[in-house]
Amino acid sequence: MAVTNDILKAIGEHTGFPGFKSRAYLKGLTDIIGSSLAEGDHVKIDHFGEFKLLRLPERKLQTNFGGKHQTVTLGASTIPDFVIDTKLQEKSRPSTDKGPDTVEVEFRTSRLTSGKSDIDFIDLKDKVIPKNILALIPEKIARKYLAVPFALKDKTLYVAMTDPENEEAFNAIRKSGGNKIIKAYLTTQDDLNHIFEQYSTLQAELKQLVDSSADEELETVDDEDEKADSEEITEASPAAKIVATLLKRAVREKASDIHIEPSEEEVMVRFRVDGVLRKVLSLPKQIQPALISRVKILANLKIDETRLPQDGRIQILLDSNKVDFRISTLPTVNGEKVVARVLDHSKGVMKLEEINVVGRSLKVLEDNIKKAHGMILVTGPTGSGKSTTLYAIITKIKDVAINIITMEDPVEYRMPGVNQSQVNSKIDFTFASGLRSILRQDPDVVMVGEIRDRETADIAINAALTGHIVLSTLHTNDASGAIPRLLDMGVEPFLITSSVNAIVAQRLCRKICDKCRQETKFDAEVLSTIEKEVETMPDPERSDTKGKLKFYKGTGCEACGNSGYKGRLAIYEILGMSELVKQLTIKRSSSSDILAQAQKEGLITMKQDGILKAIAGLTTMEEIWRVTRD
Repeated sequence: MAVTNDILKAIGEHTGFPGFKSRAYLKGLTDIIGSSLAEGDHVKIDHFGEFKLLRLPERKLQTNFGGKHQTVTLGASTIPDFVIDTKLQEKSRPSTDKGPDTVEVEFRTSRLTSGKSDIDFIDLKDKVIPKNILALIPEKIARKYLAVPFALKDKTLYVAMTDPENEEAFNAIRKSGGNKIIKAYLTTQDDLNHIFEQYSTLQAELKQLVDSSADEELETVDDEDEKADSEEITEASPAAKIVATLLKRAVREKASDIHIEPSEEEVMVRFRVDGVLRKVLSLPKQIQPALISRVKILANLKIDETRLPQDGRIQILLDSNKVDFRISTLPTVNGEKVVARVLDHSKGVMKLEEINVVGRSLKVLEDNIKKAHGMILVTGPTGSGKSTTLYAIITKIKDVAINIITMEDPVEYRMPGVNQSQVNSKIDFTFASGLRSILRQDPDVVMVGEIRDRETADIAINAALTGHIVLSTLHTNDASGAIPRLLDMGVEPFLITSSVNAIVAQRLCRKICDKCRQETKFDAEVLSTIEKEVETMPDPERSDTKGKLKFYKGTGCEACGNSGYKGRLAIYEILGMSELVKQLTIKRSSSSDILAQAQKEGLITMKQDGILKAIAGLTTMEEIWRVTRD
């Protein structure tokens, strides 16, 4: 603001214009410059300088992270630039003997174009920023320029940015921060999202929206013909804003599911975070019809159909990333319940090395992935990470020389170089019919989202027998249980032994928060139970745990919301189809007999894998018992 006033004063002194006319002159000039730059032109003003667009190449920042110097690459970008006139530049250089015509100007573009910079990295993921500091940069500007303030010392405002060399962002922040001295730091998008959440809480936002709807009559539209009108009404209504806020907050709080559950007196909203549901807030009952109708409109469902379940999909753009929500409605005695599965595409697809398969289990899986044909099955309950494992396997084997086709319900993450298809029960495009079509597309690798019936199982097994790699899932409790499940479907034992290469069983458990982790002790009885399980492990796992039975827990802190847990990891058991296991399959042996034989051959069960990860300090024994109990 001080710089603007100085310019207006200078215009007035040289032209004799009154203040309002000087301001109008300056605004007109800036508008002309802005529109010219937007069209790709440059503006040159004699004796003053030239405004143009500066195209920055890809550049590397030398950052200091954790006491180590690291190089971070920033992508190419285009920013406005000003090249000062040579004569004016002579006057603007700092001098020990400053005259009345000397102006101090800070030049940053030379540092930008040089491609060299030394900017410190700041870790914000566990920081809580005081409200008075956050208020120095409004949330709207912070989100637009991906920059947040985190400290203020004297007249210097410390700001974390994903691109500290974005001149436009730097100037906007300096203006909104009251023209303070800005000290820029480099940070990540995830850290920024953590600070964005601190600008306002979900409860505060929704309370304001709910209060604003108290005097409005919110009711469901009963006539399908009025749907267009209802969209116009709801677009600006409190119900629409509440739904938008819930969707955005669920993504930023890393929830996997949103539950909107009506009761007799209220509407409860719960988020599933790290596999566990927690209550977020309660909404008044009178807003329920409008809330459910808004979700249905966004998901393109029938708003007047309240007697039957419906499925749909919503897509939003959040922080420049596409996020999909898989919507399911279910009629209950208190009204329709809505569950939204969050599919955040910004997370990307994990690699095999990142999904926590380790040791002997990893070797068994990698050996079977390398085979030229056959089937790999992944088993576990809904929400146990089966799709993530299948995607990781595809990422491992993906190559331009092979044709990979998937049949999913639904397609959760887009994978470049993979032909992904989605079932549609409304037009009878099922796993079985889709799989038949896929096999006419000359595939090398086929992924079937789930084997649900005999027909799909027969087609998948025949594909595995005829030179294809087939990946799919089954709903069974453990790896050995997949074989009796296929037998129950009517698949012949000799077809199973000829086609199945490996069976993966898995569960997801919560990780201990790194910030509040500490060692914990168990009583003798609990330790004895753990030691018995350890004794059944194969070598070298059993030998590696000798004298190392230390366990950990999270005490709770701000970083993990006082839960002691943050994030999730998978525990696995991977069954390879050895000759003895195949013989038991031919005999139609029980899953317990197959498991016993597999353990003799070195199989590590899910419980044992969990114990090893608990000893490594990744999770707690309470979590392992919770997800593996029979």
